[in-house]
Amino acid sequence: MLGSKDLQGYKSFIEETLVAMGREDVGVGAVEEKSEGLLAVTFSRGTHTQTVDVPIDHLQQKEQARTAITRAILALSKEIEKETMEIAERMTKE
Repeated sequence: MLGSKDLQGYKSFIEETLVAMGREDVGVGAVEEKSEGLLAVTFSRGTHTQTVDVPIDHLQQKEQARTAITRAILALSKEIEKETMEIAERMTKE
């Protein structure tokens, strides 16, 4: 079982990886151990939040971590894109 210091370390690493990816627009909320070797990570952007399972072993190397985090925030990005498109469509109708 991971301690709070370990979980904070993973949160910091995920935040640093997002910054390195140029995704400062995505925040990291709770990082919890879901089961052995698996983290539940909450990502947010604006009013949108999404909790995604991230295998700990995918956070061991930078390139592998970038891939795992990109996959993790994909659904969040799609949700925001959909909302943006809906807002733009409504504005063109006005």
